[in-house]
Amino acid sequence: MHFGPHGLRHACATHLVAQGLSLKEIGDHLGHRSAFATRTYARVDLAGLREVGAFDLGGLA
Repeated sequence: MHFGPHGLRHACATHLVAQGLSLKEIGDHLGHRSAFATRTYARVDLAGLREVGAFDLGGLA
């Protein structure tokens, strides 16, 4: 775990991703000019993605 300003930015971005904000919204909040910079800070919740991937669409797919 990282402590300091960059660790706080990572934690903030990761939390905002989990809340469903877009990378654009997160980047605006963090003051980024590009989505590439935001992707550096925003970690994806892999467990959440697996849960969504396993969701039964009931024949819609």
